[in-house]
Amino acid sequence: HVELEKRLAQFKGVEAAITFQSGFTANLAVIPVLVGKEDVIFSDRLNHASIIDGARLSGAKIIPYEHNDVKSLEEQIKANLSQYRRALIVTDGVFSMDGDLAPLREIVELKHKYGAWLMLDEAHATGLFGERRRGLAEAYDLADRVEIQMGTLGKALGAAGGYICGSRPLIDTLIN
Repeated sequence: HVELEKRLAQFKGVEAAITFQSGFTANLAVIPVLVGKEDVIFSDRLNHASIIDGARLSGAKIIPYEHNDVKSLEEQIKANLSQYRRALIVTDGVFSMDGDLAPLREIVELKHKYGAWLMLDEAHATGLFGERRRGLAEAYDLADRVEIQMGTLGKALGAAGGYICGSRPLIDTLIN
């Protein structure tokens, strides 16, 4: 697993990675570690069920925004952010049911504007988008501006399991 995690981090162009039994368990594991009862999650209405379940497990306030609607996301952030300790924006990169892409550039701008973290589920984007097929974050040249990249090995990569990629402190936090 150590070698796999090193290779995943290299592939995604980040400092570190951690693997899980599946993409579903990766989402269930990471969200509750990052946010809790004093925090808020802004979640696209069409996010995958594993994101929704991970958000529920965290105990954080979950505020959905209209699908792929950056204006709706910003309205929700403006109306609610001041009531919480920290904020996590979570979105799929490619939405599995419709195949549409998240407006990632605009979401990243909002994340920076309001001091939120961003978790990007790249399960359906890895292997398809970007020059090296790293996903939507690479395709839009935003990989260094996305704190948490989640993915699966079971789709384009042809194996089993899930992963989280990001900074060394993020992965150390998840390990501990």
